[in-house]
Amino acid sequence: MDGYTDFKGSNAGIRLLMANLPTILSDLLNDAFEQVPDIQIVQPINDVQQLLDVSKSGTADVILLGSSRVENVCSAVAILDALPDRYKDAKVIAITQKPGYGEVISLFRAGVKGILCSSNLRFELLCTSIRHVHQGQIWANNEQLAYLVSSVSRPKSTDVTDSHGRPLLTAREQQVLHLLADGLSNFELATVLRLSEHTVKNHLFRIYDKLGVSNRMEAVLYALTPRNTLPMPASTAPATLSNKVRMIKAG
Repeated sequence: MDGYTDFKGSNAGIRLLMANLPTILSDLLNDAFEQVPDIQIVQPINDVQQLLDVSKSGTADVILLGSSRVENVCSAVAILDALPDRYKDAKVIAITQKPGYGEVISLFRAGVKGILCSSNLRFELLCTSIRHVHQGQIWANNEQLAYLVSSVSRPKSTDVTDSHGRPLLTAREQQVLHLLADGLSNFELATVLRLSEHTVKNHLFRIYDKLGVSNRMEAVLYALTPRNTLPMPASTAPATLSNKVRMIKAG
């Protein structure tokens, strides 16, 4: 039998594949799962190349996937984009460090069914999340759920049109402006939209040019200003501006 599909123990349970995790964490989890009869580790463990090799056979029920922003380490989103067809039915749980808005949204859009934070990871909770995700549920904490709700409830007031109601921006530029209103950095914009930071900067420059503004704050203020009034320059904005606008990162 292909070693890639062998399971530890004789009773098959939830077939779990681990990949792209820190080596120490992977070894600890591999030992811990020895004591969990309903979760069986797919061999070999923690091997991204094996995971992405289309010539290999075998599959898994749940994939525990590390996510990292560290240079030269694969991101979970990139791995998910390259997953072979044999894993199309596998449920993916991402383990990452203190995920922010951009990473959470990009991971769920890439297809993960659960997100766990490595900084406060408890084994009992991990096992519970694996069982719930295997049953078809979504695993996320309240903060991550709030990010998801925010991502599908963009304020319509940021849709920029001329006096005739015609859009001033392309669909992609409007999408970038929506995300600016949430205070995302260039890195987070690139993560959510799956673009390079260079491409994001080009979109921002075009938005500024079309709206006649010079920075991120002015662009969002322009979008949030009713169309029958003139946009207020950021330098003269009143102190009562919403917290959302005040939190926008200067760029």
